[in-house]
Amino acid sequence: MKYKKFIVAASALLLLSSTFASELNKNKNVMNDEAVSVEVTAKEKEKVEKIKKIFNITGDYKSFTISKEPLDSDTGSKYLNKLVKGKYIERYRWSDENLGGIDIIYNSDGEFISYNKWTNDGEQDKKVILKDEAQKMAEDLLKNLIKDFDKKYTLSNYEVFRGSGDINITYQRIVNGIPLADAFIDVNIDSRYGLISNISSTGVNSYAYSFLKDSDFKNDKKINLDEAKKIFLEKSPLILSYKINERDDSVEKVYHTKVVDIDAKTGDVVKEKTDLNFMPYAKAEAAMDSSALTETEIKKIDGLKNIKSKSEAKKMATEIVGKDFEIANIALYSDDDNYYYRMTLEKEKNYGNIVLNAKNLKLVDFDIWSDKKDPKNKVKEEDAIKTAKSFLEKYGDKSELNLEKITVEKSDLGTNIFFPRYVNKMPIIDEGAKIFVNGNNVVTTYDKNSSKHDFDKAENIDFTMEEANQIYLNSKNFGLKYEITDNGPRLLYGTISKIEPIIGKDKILRDSFGEIVNFKEQINYEDFDQAKNKEALNSLKEMGIGLIGKNLSDKVTYKEFYSLIAEDYGKDSYYKSRFDIDYKALKDKNITEKDIVKSLVINNELEKFTKAKNIFKDDLFKNQKSLGDYENYYLVARGFGYIDKEINPDEEPSLEEVLYIIYNSIK
Repeated sequence: MKYKKFIVAASALLLLSSTFASELNKNKNVMNDEAVSVEVTAKEKEKVEKIKKIFNITGDYKSFTISKEPLDSDTGSKYLNKLVKGKYIERYRWSDENLGGIDIIYNSDGEFISYNKWTNDGEQDKKVILKDEAQKMAEDLLKNLIKDFDKKYTLSNYEVFRGSGDINITYQRIVNGIPLADAFIDVNIDSRYGLISNISSTGVNSYAYSFLKDSDFKNDKKINLDEAKKIFLEKSPLILSYKINERDDSVEKVYHTKVVDIDAKTGDVVKEKTDLNFMPYAKAEAAMDSSALTETEIKKIDGLKNIKSKSEAKKMATEIVGKDFEIANIALYSDDDNYYYRMTLEKEKNYGNIVLNAKNLKLVDFDIWSDKKDPKNKVKEEDAIKTAKSFLEKYGDKSELNLEKITVEKSDLGTNIFFPRYVNKMPIIDEGAKIFVNGNNVVTTYDKNSSKHDFDKAENIDFTMEEANQIYLNSKNFGLKYEITDNGPRLLYGTISKIEPIIGKDKILRDSFGEIVNFKEQINYEDFDQAKNKEALNSLKEMGIGLIGKNLSDKVTYKEFYSLIAEDYGKDSYYKSRFDIDYKALKDKNITEKDIVKSLVINNELEKFTKAKNIFKDDLFKNQKSLGDYENYYLVARGFGYIDKEINPDEEPSLEEVLYIIYNSIK
């Protein structure tokens, strides 16, 4: 945020002046340009006293300041820009080198935005706070800060962080009982003190959103949920696609879609607004690739007959980008398969780069940045598409691209056209060619992403597209929401949590990063009533520790165990170096007790204690010496309370038993 502060010293609180309001009003249009000194009124003093009472601020802090900070006028929405014009935030800060500090922010309409408290008094014993107690603590405070809190917010998530035991509670803003996308309040409770340490408004533009009033929102819905689902299935259903897994560089078949938004009043599909912009290069030289070849290598390559000359490369680059651009630098570099020319471009204050295949001078990618101010894109969508296709035909690589199933995003800057890559008549998620056409109907960006994989090796999925779509539509991630547009709040049907749904062979809903959506809500064990320690299992669930689609009596594979302790990196080399196991051979086998114990000791950074000598007892376990290399891991685990004296090293524990050992290792 771009702003300048004007600070009011603590001593100024003793000064009362009626000029504050008039001075502030008189200078409200120049706040973004210069600081304005103000005096504190009796009303301001009263507000400080009220804030201290709400947050129970009693410490003798040595420093106190108030700052009034103008808002950035560029919020990304014309509606919000108008809404925040002349507005500002008020920051109240207490600080002390011994006590720590407190930072509280309100907006100029008097709406609460955030609270943060930090202390300098060292480590404290952690306090156990139950869920109901934590939630009551959070909501009692929020009700004092936000009028009609119960009507404006709904509980979205409750989480206990592993290790620290800190609690985070998230509430989503609702209007007319409908969620406002990207508008949340997070409350953090510090387990060391059993107190709230942070409250923050989060989302795409939390400061600007704080000025929204419920009266700004209309409930003009004419399309019901069933009708919206029908439109979704027609316009953007999950379809069978290839997904590249970066963790292990594998390919799998999944059902996937980029969910479209549907106008709840008209049923029209709403295209997502994009504010695509390309940053300039600080200097043309900065675009030089660090892997450029040495002079010796260049001399060698120059002698090869299948490499085009630099002059030929420059000539082709000029044809593509236009004669107005100067080729500032040219460098030859290579990867495993080919050689490339990379050239930097200059035109007055405009910069860019272009890469050509050095063997055939085919375009690999290019990007041009313009410093043109206040662009107005008047190019029709169909004309931009025509320009992009013509460019692709002439200079780009259209192999494996589907030229009909394109995605088009338009903004004031220009039009972004994405041509998806298809293999075996199936799209590959996020692979294809991106072409950007600016407001002058000129291509300024070309970038094609095509990985090298054997897609024929991907396993088939044994359920239908219809089943996959029902899994998503019944997940509560598709529904009614408000979005803020250039014209104000708009009521839409779409993805509530802004995910791209992916459903693989396990039929579990995930986002595009592979993370399970609503993970904790899906942890439901059919045999939970027979559990020995329900409280421990529920505590783990609140921390996001558990398995989906399993019973507590089931065995646990190595792969499942490492996902429980958040170490599922997917690559055998990681598990070999970290836990000394052959992950590739073991991942689908049931894990033994001894490898659970060893892995938890390593994972909790306690392996150094296994190296200690002459401190362990020889009779803690039956047949202790038969444990071999695992003996000291068991001794450390026993010392830290992970396990008791009853051990069965080669046994394959049930999920319930595994969870209890994990619980003991982190409680």
